[in-house]
Amino acid sequence: MTTNVKLMVVLSKFNYDFMTKLGKNLESLGMPGSTYLILAHLNIVKKEKTQKLGEVAAISSGTITHVVNKMAHKGYVKKSKDSIDKRVFWVEITDKGREKFRKVDDEHMKYLNSILAVFSDEEKFEFIAQVKNFGKKIKKNDSNNLQ
Repeated sequence: MTTNVKLMVVLSKFNYDFMTKLGKNLESLGMPGSTYLILAHLNIVKKEKTQKLGEVAAISSGTITHVVNKMAHKGYVKKSKDSIDKRVFWVEITDKGREKFRKVDDEHMKYLNSILAVFSDEEKFEFIAQVKNFGKKIKKNDSNNLQ
């Protein structure tokens, strides 16, 4: 197996294992992972376009509409059409959504801290730096290849 293929396999397995653990924890707290990511983002920015929320949660444009509609039905967010471009929807977190996020986030952070406790802050910072470095170089190389 080449180094590149090994890297692809290791990153894929890491992502699957890590996100599966986090997803199961969120489900046990009564919140799907995509809803958590959207509420986390909206908790910071307050209001965002639906398309951007799809990017944040890494879900397709068709799926984000369904997810946001379910969140609106639960009262976590409210949707509104853009005043200029009627095809664009804005999504805003509600007080109920903010409260639900805080409750889930507190418990989820305890879980995340417990599974990452085996790593020092230095190890975490090194890993973050390496992943960012790989991401930037891959993105730059990808844009160079598209020209």
